[in-house]
Amino acid sequence: MTYRLFEPAGSGPRIVVIAGESSGDLLGAQLIDALKLRYPQARFAGIAGPKMQAAGATTVIEMDALAVRGYVEVLRHLPRLLRIRSRLKAAILAEKPDLVIGIDAPDFNFNIEAAAKAAGIPAVHYVGPSVWAWRPERLKKIGKAVSHVLLLFPFEQDIYRQAGIPATYVGHPLADMMPLVPKQDEVREVLDVPSGKTVFAMLPGSRQSELEMHATLFVQTAQKLYERFPNSVFLVPLITRETRLQFETEMWKQGAQELPFRLLFGHAHEAMQAADAILVASGTAALEAMLAKRPTVVTYRLSNTTYRMVKKKLRLPYVSLPNVLEGRFLVPELLQHDATVDNLVQALSNSITDQRFAARLAARFADHHEALRCGAAERAAEAVAGVLGGRWR
Repeated sequence: MTYRLFEPAGSGPRIVVIAGESSGDLLGAQLIDALKLRYPQARFAGIAGPKMQAAGATTVIEMDALAVRGYVEVLRHLPRLLRIRSRLKAAILAEKPDLVIGIDAPDFNFNIEAAAKAAGIPAVHYVGPSVWAWRPERLKKIGKAVSHVLLLFPFEQDIYRQAGIPATYVGHPLADMMPLVPKQDEVREVLDVPSGKTVFAMLPGSRQSELEMHATLFVQTAQKLYERFPNSVFLVPLITRETRLQFETEMWKQGAQELPFRLLFGHAHEAMQAADAILVASGTAALEAMLAKRPTVVTYRLSNTTYRMVKKKLRLPYVSLPNVLEGRFLVPELLQHDATVDNLVQALSNSITDQRFAARLAARFADHHEALRCGAAERAAEAVAGVLGGRWR
C-alpha cells in the first residue's frame, strides 16, 4: 500500500505537513492559515489532526497513530510506525512536492525530512528538538536532515547559529492566542463554574499512553484534595473520546464518580484560566499553564526503563518549560517516584494557600508570555516562504 498525497491538478505549491500530536496539530493549523494568505492556491497533505484538517490539509492516516511517547512504548509500536514512515516517504519521493514540513516528532520526521532533502525537496522542521535539555548530539543529525528550523524559544537561536544550522526564532503561537491578562471570572461563567468554588484544573495528558500512567494518580489526588477543600471542583480537559473513557473508567475504579469532576472535550485554555491551581503532565500543557498565569504543579510518569534511559541523558535539573525559560525552578516538578498522591496534594495545597507566592509567580509568567508573543504563525510563514523561494514568491 502506498499513500497518495496530491491530485495532479492544481497550480499552487504542494506542501507536505506532518504532525504527531495535538500541540503539533495546532501549530500546523495556524501555519497553514498563514501560508494560505501568501499562497491561496497552496495544497497541504500529510499526517494531520482535526485542526489541520479544518484548515484545509488532507491526511493519509490519523495523527493519533504517531502519538506514542517513551523508549519502551515506541519499541512496542515500532513495526507499525516504521510502516507508516516508509509509505509516507515513498509517496513524497514519488510525487516530489514543493516542500516538506515536519512538526515536532523528531524521531519520526527527521528520517523523512532527510530523504526529502537528499532528493532535492526543501525540508523545514517546526519546533527545535530540546537539544538544550538532552541529546545535544542530535544537532549534527538535524543539520543533515533539514533545510531550515523554526524555533519557539529565544534561547535556542544561539545554539543553532553556533551549529551552523539555518534557523529562525518565531515565538510561540500559544503566547499569541492566550490573553496577557486572563479574565478568570468571565471564563468561569462561560464554563458554568459556580461562584465561590476552589477550582483545580487537572491535565493528565493528551495521549492514551499518558492516561495509562496518570489517570489513577490524578483521580486519587483529586480525592485527597477534596478532603482538604470540600468546596472544590475539578476541571479535566481531555482531547479524545478514548482518553475521556480512560479517565471515566478510572473514576469508577477508584469510587470517585461522585466527586465534582467536570470532564471537558478540549477547552484546556479555559480550564486553566478558570483555575486556582493547575496539575499538569509535563509537556506543552506546562507552557499553557504558565500562559494562564496560575500556580502550577508539573508531574510525569514513564515506564521505569524509559525513565532511567532519559534521566542519564538530561542536561538540566528541570524538564518543564516554565523552569527552562526561567533558568531555575519556578514551579514544582514531581516526576516518576516523586509523583505520589501525597506529594501532589501538598504542592497543590501550598499553591492555593500562599497568595503572595501566586502573585509573584504570575508576574514572572507574564514576563515570559510577553517575550514569546511575536506573531509566530506569520513569522513562521515568512521563513517558509524564504525556503520555498523561486517561482512561488
